[in-house]
Amino acid sequence: MSSLRRLKNNLKQSNNYKQWLDTATELDLITGMTSWRQHVESDDYPYELLNMHIKQLQSLLDDKNYAELSTFVTESLYLTLGELSKPQLYQQALCGTKVCIERYLDLIVLTLNTLCDEPLASLNEYDKLKQLIQAEKNFGRPALMLSGGGTFGIYHNGVISTLIDHGLLPNVISGTSMGSITAGMIACFHDHELKTILATPENSHYKPLKRLNLSAIWPQKALLDPEQLQSCLEANIGDFTFLEAFKKTGREVSITVSPAHSGQKPRILNYQTTPHVLIASAAKASCSVPGLFPASQLLERNEQGEIVPYLKGELWVDGSFASDIPRRRISRLNNVNFFIVSQANPHILPFVSYRQKTGVAATLKEITIASVYAQGNTLLKVARRRFNKQPWSSWLNHASFLLDQDYLGDIDIHPDFPPSWYLKFMINPSDDERDYLLKMGERATWPKLSMIRDQTKISHTLQACVQRLTARLTDDKITSGQTKIKTLSVNKKNKPLQA
Repeated sequence: MSSLRRLKNNLKQSNNYKQWLDTATELDLITGMTSWRQHVESDDYPYELLNMHIKQLQSLLDDKNYAELSTFVTESLYLTLGELSKPQLYQQALCGTKVCIERYLDLIVLTLNTLCDEPLASLNEYDKLKQLIQAEKNFGRPALMLSGGGTFGIYHNGVISTLIDHGLLPNVISGTSMGSITAGMIACFHDHELKTILATPENSHYKPLKRLNLSAIWPQKALLDPEQLQSCLEANIGDFTFLEAFKKTGREVSITVSPAHSGQKPRILNYQTTPHVLIASAAKASCSVPGLFPASQLLERNEQGEIVPYLKGELWVDGSFASDIPRRRISRLNNVNFFIVSQANPHILPFVSYRQKTGVAATLKEITIASVYAQGNTLLKVARRRFNKQPWSSWLNHASFLLDQDYLGDIDIHPDFPPSWYLKFMINPSDDERDYLLKMGERATWPKLSMIRDQTKISHTLQACVQRLTARLTDDKITSGQTKIKTLSVNKKNKPLQA
């Protein structure tokens, strides 16, 4: 076996991130990608402009010329940032993009922190906070979107475990179908609690599927036991409402559901839209695939603490049928401009990799796949119009909605399952299969870490600056004996919006 082939095989079989990174570093060296990273020149980004900005930023920092620095950093981001997020810049080397780009982003972070923490002659601290808040709002935030995928969705837990390890888990999360279970866990538990849970999978409930007895299938109009799903959700999520979970962790988590009947619109459930709905009931509805589970009633906790139906009589089903990756609604609700998608849907996985590759073969495959999807969707739309009064027309609607979606994001994390695994996507995993799915999630995330880190670095820094300056001003107020603090921050942790 050649050295290159051996290293590639070792890369796929790495058991932890250090092993993966060591192997990736050696591969980059052998293939010349280490040299590619060091060389500034490239047609994929404005390297001459970037070099000039690096020198100017460093000069202004060294001279402590904060007034000019504040103006220049804004102009620099406007002129360069869009060019630095091209996927091509992260498809060459395994260990990251051009060192020049990494240096520039680090310098921007240093600049923002300096402007936050150093006194500015032309700006008092309150006005500085206002500007930072506006900059954070203008810049937008990252979000992690967790798709459906049946048993494959267990791999999401490996993804979030890796993101937590590297301090890269976004505060905005969306989960659909199987992804809603993981999203629910993230909503209810802090990072250290999640790490403890994920480190001992044998103590968690990973078996949501149980066949109904033949006598129960017709009355339920489903093949699987909803009580088994309910026990899985209660074990993993508990009985938190969206608002209770938000007050505990501060995470802005959403779950999507689809209406069982045409009279309702698809919903995105979170602490802003449905604060008192139980997260477990939202996840149950989002997991209720028609034909496999019966449609589900949402539940909420009322003012007396009682669990009662939410929108009594309205039933809901799997959120994937309406919006597996609800980018537009999450963007509007949470000011998100960058989407990391953990994709596990079996009807999407075979085609995801072609979107992320270059070359003639990958282009032809993407064109073919896009054509097949477009033709299939057109045929389904005609069928929906022609057969809209047939008893089975709802299945045509569901199939059309599944095809007529964009399942990808700015960064896509997806597993590479062998063909035999596609027969297992709706079967409870054995312990070994569960561990394989979790490890697959980790391995799929490691190659994306450098891009996630780079592309979310500035938004994370702005959020941290707002929080740090807000805390500093609050402490100053308390120290000076003023108990009434003027609230300037728009951080939603202070006052959740009601539905």
